Amino acid sequence: MRAIDRCAQTNRWRRHAAGEKLLWALGVLAVSLTTAGWVGQIAILSSMLALLSIGARIPWRDIAKAARIPFLFIATGTAAQLVSVALVDHAPTFSLVSGQEMEKACFVALRSSACICALLFLALTTPLSSILQLLQRMGLNAEISDIAMVMFRIIWLLLDCLEAGQQSLCSRLGYTSNSRMLRSNGLLLASLLPRVFARARRMETGLAARGYTGRLSFISVERPASGVRLLIIGSGLAGALVFTWWLG
Repeated sequence: MRAIDRCAQTNRWRRHAAGEKLLWALGVLAVSLTTAGWVGQIAILSSMLALLSIGARIPWRDIAKAARIPFLFIATGTAAQLVSVALVDHAPTFSLVSGQEMEKACFVALRSSACICALLFLALTTPLSSILQLLQRMGLNAEISDIAMVMFRIIWLLLDCLEAGQQSLCSRLGYTSNSRMLRSNGLLLASLLPRVFARARRMETGLAARGYTGRLSFISVERPASGVRLLIIGSGLAGALVFTWWLG
């Protein structure tokens, strides 16, 4: 999560409007789900990775870390689809599926990977605060967005307290043996919740000292959405839709 947020805050396209990036990501996702065949899915996957690496200047190491868990989930599901289980004389027998079923499973994996890359493009180039501000301008209730932002902040507090506790226990030789590791982790988990509540109380006090009136406001560094860029994005999505439909 920290690597994703760091990339979203520091990438080359940080100052582009969140609406433009949201339109592109959701448009590519829709194209992938509706019309694209094998060649179209490969083109979408390659283009999104190129935009992340070359366009937004996000290192491949960070892209791989962000995509590791969803791609592992896709690989596990695909492997399960490639195997058929049957009962022969009351004993399970495993075998590979037919060639047609194998082709369908691989295509689902490719389409899922393309869709994941489209969502990663949005996550790695746009911070959560920018997305929430965009949703507020589109009519989202302010209380809902504030709750989402506070919960996001609480997750960071939880991770900070967890890392600080682990470093403290490690410096006190709390992980030198299995028995010490179990005892140290037990002490850490027992003290984690009160520490998070204390940090959250300090955050609430800080907000009150800064004149908090019930609305969380953020300084935006993004340029406003341009009608020309939105038209270009829409035209590109329409062209991609026609191209993938023709290929399919």
